[in-house]
Amino acid sequence: MSQQATENSGVGPRPLPVALSETLGADGGLICGYRLRPGGVPQEIPAEGVAPALSQIQSGATDAVVWLHFNLSDARARRWLLDATFLPEALRELWRDHDGNRRVEMVEDGLLLVVNDFSYDDASDPSEVAPLWCFANRRLLITARLHPLRSADELRLQMRSQFTATSGIDLAAQLLDLRTSRVKRLANQMTDQLDDIEDKILAGKIEQQRELLGRNRRLCARMRRQFAPERSDLNRFLHRPSGALEPDDRDALQSCTDTLAFALEEISELYERAKLLQEELASRLAESTGRNLYVLSILTAVLLPMTLVTGIFGMNVGGLPGLHGGHAFWWVMLLILASGAVTLAAFFWRRLL
Repeated sequence: MSQQATENSGVGPRPLPVALSETLGADGGLICGYRLRPGGVPQEIPAEGVAPALSQIQSGATDAVVWLHFNLSDARARRWLLDATFLPEALRELWRDHDGNRRVEMVEDGLLLVVNDFSYDDASDPSEVAPLWCFANRRLLITARLHPLRSADELRLQMRSQFTATSGIDLAAQLLDLRTSRVKRLANQMTDQLDDIEDKILAGKIEQQRELLGRNRRLCARMRRQFAPERSDLNRFLHRPSGALEPDDRDALQSCTDTLAFALEEISELYERAKLLQEELASRLAESTGRNLYVLSILTAVLLPMTLVTGIFGMNVGGLPGLHGGHAFWWVMLLILASGAVTLAAFFWRRLL
């Protein structure tokens, strides 16, 4: 069923696409939909209620904020979104090309965001990310993803409580804050690990610390590489002279940008700390190896004259002294011990021991 609606911005009617059918439930193209009213508990929007909710937004008949979260890997939802002419053409072009490059810009009457979000399945690598496409304006937030993402799912879970948002852009900022909270949790975990590693290194227990330090440095480097450019893009966007954003929305985005900056600073400090601990570990390993080599060198030097004596008296040649003597063996043993003692005394005299 097609519907016509007039946007509140006054740019003329923009048709809604065919409504999602009931077959597009939580396991299909529409992952979830919520209507957020001021001072109330968010209301879930079923698939058949998406088109009426969008019509109310476009006609200005409601003060609620609507959030729709889609699975782009579902062909039905993908087709519905590509036909949604009430969305900016730039956004639909990104979906059409599967363009996951980060982006922060104003398009028509809303904010277009393409950001990285943590993958829901992080068993192998907690820093694994995938793109999340967002479009937000005063009354609407549309998000879409190809793979399950953690922050979007956490936002869905928070809808079960007293959750409010003044606009779609404010809701998008809260989504980014949930992702930053994940960065902070990973930073806290790495801090605890580095504290434990440091204690073990200082105690001389350096069995598996090199592997753990390398893993933490890699995690820090990946998170800096994934989120630092995005923070810079958001910061540049917010400092552009533009009146398209409401002051409250601008403050919300600035707050989440600052929070992300602080989290990335902590990640950078953890990276440098892991680097210093790796250097300390390498120094202690080199010291331990040098100490072992020193002991081996001393032992070799002490045994060298003793070996020389045994080599001389081990020659099977005529005229070897003590060959037929009854006490020659004990005299040779005494000579061997004496040579070792003299060598040790020389080391002590030279203060090498």
